Amino acid sequence: MKIKDLGRRRAMKAYQFVSEATEKLKGENLKKYKSYVKKLPMLIKTNGLASAIAFVHGKKEQAWSLLYKQVEDWAREQNPSLQGSPLVKTVIEVPTSQYMALTGEVLSLLEWMRRFADGMIEGESSS
Repeated sequence: MKIKDLGRRRAMKAYQFVSEATEKLKGENLKKYKSYVKKLPMLIKTNGLASAIAFVHGKKEQAWSLLYKQVEDWAREQNPSLQGSPLVKTVIEVPTSQYMALTGEVLSLLEWMRRFADGMIEGESSS
């Protein structure tokens, strides 16, 4: 697959994910989702993918739960060998090369999601 094709698929999936959030979440939860989409890349860069995913997985809030599920869905779509285990478990078990590739892929997806969230979701969360 060409990089352009992957980039377009990533953008399309990010648009679908943000659209899903606008349908499932309302009001403050939707604003929180937008805020979390913007915060997660820095959490990953600062603490590493495993720590950030564990943090998100531990949150019981609807906006965090949806974002976790979306990232997990994308990771599995990109790497079918990740099927069967929760993402939080997978990221601590994969070899370093896969971990690094997965980190880059998640960050690339979140960049697109941030762009779409900025355009499709009004306002900022107060939390």
